[in-house]
Amino acid sequence: MATLSLHENPRLIGHTWATGLLQSSIAAGKVSHAYIFSGPAGVGKTRLALDFALALNCENQLAEHQLAEQHPTGQGQEAKGLWYCGECRACRLIAAGKHSDVTTISLAWQALQTENQGSANANLKIDTIRAIQAEISRPPKEVAWRVYIVQDVNTMQAAAANAFLKTLEEPPTRAILILLSDSDRTLLPTIVSRCQLIELRAVATVTIEEALKEQGASELIAHTLAALAAGRPGWALRAFQDRTHQDLNDRDEAIMQLMELLPGDRIKRMGFAEDLTKKWQEGGNKRASIQTMLNIWLGWWRDLALVRAGLLQFLTNVDKLDDLKKQAKKLTDLQIKEMLLGITRAAAQLEGNVTPRLALGDLFINKLPRI
Repeated sequence: MATLSLHENPRLIGHTWATGLLQSSIAAGKVSHAYIFSGPAGVGKTRLALDFALALNCENQLAEHQLAEQHPTGQGQEAKGLWYCGECRACRLIAAGKHSDVTTISLAWQALQTENQGSANANLKIDTIRAIQAEISRPPKEVAWRVYIVQDVNTMQAAAANAFLKTLEEPPTRAILILLSDSDRTLLPTIVSRCQLIELRAVATVTIEEALKEQGASELIAHTLAALAAGRPGWALRAFQDRTHQDLNDRDEAIMQLMELLPGDRIKRMGFAEDLTKKWQEGGNKRASIQTMLNIWLGWWRDLALVRAGLLQFLTNVDKLDDLKKQAKKLTDLQIKEMLLGITRAAAQLEGNVTPRLALGDLFINKLPRI
């Protein structure tokens, strides 16, 4: 088994309350056996988990009272946050994703274990959970703690979730499980109750903007990406580092789909709902792309409301101001409000397992104005 490397995950931006809490638990010797890090994709869950694994196992980990007297930045962490030296053998191996005692489990890892290597897997299966159980009871080979970072945990099948629950009920002494989920509401309540929940909140836009500037982004790019990030610094940093700006391309595609639907008749709109339903049934990244589309639409309609209110300084899609102004003139405040409520409701229904055909059909037919 292997884990992700730090190079694959942008540095942690914000969340000083979470890093401080975790560092204090290490210093006090009161580390929980299981954690849930929840929050939207790109907010920093994976990087926080990797930093926690480093702080737990750094060979030069300092006591809490020493942190103020040192340069407690680890690999970019803020004062009194998670501390690790970044230079000892354990730190180097964990950072490179090569430490045998720090493991990441994910749908991608699961796919590589199947006969059809690289095949798509929509759910974490019971065999994957059993692979964790087979190793977790063994003591760590080289460091203080075995750490298992479990991504895609919200995709666990019922049998896998029940098997995982047994592991939480009988925790080993020197192992820590870190579950990463977009929302704890998608997990079994019995699993949530046996973990320490850390909900990562949206990071301030100005904080993300400053981080982008530190990476060399221009004022315009930093401002645009920070606004589009919706509190997700990881998303913003990846969008900047990807010089093709694929995330901006995804944004433009979602807005184009919306523009094509606005003048469309009932048949066109239901056809689009059917297409999205088929994508949703494929699971995995296809589902995530639909939620991303709805989030982009939500930001667009919020911007339309801001344009009509004259609050241009709060826009997300700042580079689309001319398009927003033209469209805002064709809509009423009530139409915009209904669409904002409709998108929010559809996203919640999809998360609650309402069929996409029903949730999206209602949105496209009953809420989306025709202009």
